[in-house]
Amino acid sequence: MSNGNITRRDALGGIGVAGAGLVAGCIGGSDDDELHILTDLSSDEWQEYWENDLIPGYEEEYGLPVEHEYTGLDEVGRQRLATLMQAQDPPGIFHASLPEIGDLVNQGQLADVGDVLDDLEDEWGEPVFKYLLEPIDEQIVNIPHGPYIGCLQYREDLYDELDLEVPETWDDLLENAQAIDEMDNDVRGFGLSAGPEGKPDADFSCWLVNAGGDRFRWNSDDEVELAYEEDDVLAVFELLQELEQYSPDPASLDYGTTIEYWASGRLGQCIMLNAWVCSAAYEAGAEEVALNTKQEVVPHREGVDPDVRGFVTMTGAPVLEGATHTDGAKDFNRYMYGPDRHIDVSLMEPMRFLPPYESILEHEEYRSADVFQIDDGYFLERNEYLLQEIAPQVSDSESPTTPETLGLLSFDIDAQMTNRLIVEEEDPEDVYEWGMDELERRFEDVKAAANY
Repeated sequence: MSNGNITRRDALGGIGVAGAGLVAGCIGGSDDDELHILTDLSSDEWQEYWENDLIPGYEEEYGLPVEHEYTGLDEVGRQRLATLMQAQDPPGIFHASLPEIGDLVNQGQLADVGDVLDDLEDEWGEPVFKYLLEPIDEQIVNIPHGPYIGCLQYREDLYDELDLEVPETWDDLLENAQAIDEMDNDVRGFGLSAGPEGKPDADFSCWLVNAGGDRFRWNSDDEVELAYEEDDVLAVFELLQELEQYSPDPASLDYGTTIEYWASGRLGQCIMLNAWVCSAAYEAGAEEVALNTKQEVVPHREGVDPDVRGFVTMTGAPVLEGATHTDGAKDFNRYMYGPDRHIDVSLMEPMRFLPPYESILEHEEYRSADVFQIDDGYFLERNEYLLQEIAPQVSDSESPTTPETLGLLSFDIDAQMTNRLIVEEEDPEDVYEWGMDELERRFEDVKAAANY
């Protein structure tokens, strides 16, 4: 069951992320004669591709030197970006999803890259979830790298051993967590993240929509307002408190450590992005775990029938206004995501990122990759299931996504509520009151700071 001999280095190698401190080039900022790229695409394979193929090819074709800087997972990249922005030295490209840099969207600091996307669509067709690239009417501010879908991960072999069913409701999920936790091994029933930023914020959105609620809604004047109904939020809080008893230390679980736990066979269920944990486990040598990991929509609260069952966000390559080489950054995106390289790019971390175009998923070069031949195409089947079966249940193009909502999400207030509830053990009603006060205050700040 458990693969306790798998080291943190093995697991982190499997998730495709180098150490947080890895930097290529000058950490102090970019030279005016260079295009500066800040990226979390930093596995060993990625570094070889950046340094031996992608950058030399671009420099030869366009004549513009590139300085690339690697960051790790979670908040490291945003912290580095904030330092560069404060120094008035923004990178040309920062790989991220828009909620991660919502404050920049709201302040109008991302360039319109619609012309770049038009060129890419000529080759690949329209991207999936295109609405996620366009929080400002008729303005594309991100070039798609690949969608993230928040969904339930579960170990099918453990379910079979314990005669468990895929959970439909929160009660089902809790029963499964208890059964797994009580097995005679060191596998915990659920991985609950409760740090003050990052993963718990995304997880909270999954729980809230499956409680029948939401973060935002349109009012009668066609303006966005906060939702966060008390009954829905308190129901989520109660669920999190119950899940805590079946989890490793929630304060320690972020994206990296959750994947590490999964790859070492010490978790039976969790919320995670795409089928990322599959490849992490496989690359770490835990084939049994990898080939028994499946994905499904997040269970819902008893008595509700939610329209949306999770979340989807698009990670990509936004271009920052004010960078030294904005046009060079746009050309780099054309080069990296164009017809000669995008399939290679999508195969770098094929389980972390889903392809952003259906044409790539269906392309013979993509489907014939070695990783998709393993166990009669098990990993390809996972990606197809995510895009074809789960994605329609978590995508909602009518949900309010504006620069203001993205700006508010950059404060990670939902994660802070989770942290106060689980780690600080504060009273649920007090946490809700604090959270609403903070959300209302920050939302007013965001609207006042809007400059798009």
